[in-house]
Amino acid sequence: MIRHIKKLYNILLKLTYRIILTLVSFVPLFKLYQPLYTQATKASPAIRNSQDRWIAMEPHFKAIDKGSVLDIGSNIGYFTFKTAELGYLSTGVESEDFNITISNALRTCSGQDNASFIKGLITPEYVQLMPKYDAVINLSVFHHWVKAYGADAACEMMKVLAGKCNHLVFETGQPNEIGTKWAEKLSFMGDAPEQWIENFLTEIGFTNVKALGQYATGLTDVKRTMFFASK
Repeated sequence: MIRHIKKLYNILLKLTYRIILTLVSFVPLFKLYQPLYTQATKASPAIRNSQDRWIAMEPHFKAIDKGSVLDIGSNIGYFTFKTAELGYLSTGVESEDFNITISNALRTCSGQDNASFIKGLITPEYVQLMPKYDAVINLSVFHHWVKAYGADAACEMMKVLAGKCNHLVFETGQPNEIGTKWAEKLSFMGDAPEQWIENFLTEIGFTNVKALGQYATGLTDVKRTMFFASK
């Protein structure tokens, strides 16, 4: 009896997730920041393309030993799933319930078991308690830390994070993104944010820091530089 109930539960859960994915795919009300992993090869209505950044970072993930990946602020899991495809054990941390639901729906319907998702808000205390990972993806999160906790605390969070990984993919909002809520708070980066980021990543322990390119955000006309840093 229990076995049949579990089987029915799994069927209903998968059906529910498929309905959810159908809704977010075709109802304009749901404006997605990232493309759906299961539809990544199709034209994406997402705010950020994301495929362009993955094309740039994928060779670097292929070149290092497979292990664990933490995707901070994973949204609906695009990069979590893409690293999982390569054989990494990938964990996405995301604070919004909607995004976690979509991520789990994608995981269930795609059968990508190397990806998993945790609901959580990354705080200074959270970073201190985190285990070590082989690689961390930290895309467009740092400026939110600056806004929420201040520049000194955000930089300290990055220092702690650097001590818990061997490789880091990093991108952040920049002070030249005029009109955003964080631009003025990033004034400490000066007039050359790309150089500030490269120097900062070196200061916190990464010996090989490479700019992978500049990518549109859909928020302003300013493109953000993405880096791959290794020890």
